[in-house]
Amino acid sequence: MSRRSPYPELEALRLRISGLSHLKQNLLMTYAIFGGMEHSVEVTAAELAEIVGVPASHFSRSRRELELEGWMEFTHKQGQVKFFRLGAKATGRRVIVPLRRARG
Repeated sequence: MSRRSPYPELEALRLRISGLSHLKQNLLMTYAIFGGMEHSVEVTAAELAEIVGVPASHFSRSRRELELEGWMEFTHKQGQVKFFRLGAKATGRRVIVPLRRARG
């Protein structure tokens, strides 16, 4: 008997990202848990890096790579702190109206 996941969107995300490095998988799953599939995560990279258990520089580099690959999307900035959410590639959803691209 197959068991259904109580979190089908997280299970679908897990399958989509299975080919990525473990750090990138952990980063994307952390964003999915904190922001869901559509909300910006307003936690600093340093705080998220500590949660994931990696140096902030590794976290930020991986996040930049994921943004360039379409897995993450920059949403806004407060002072020098940039905030992100899961991108269309991670959510599996087609973006109807993209966020206005803020330069940061």
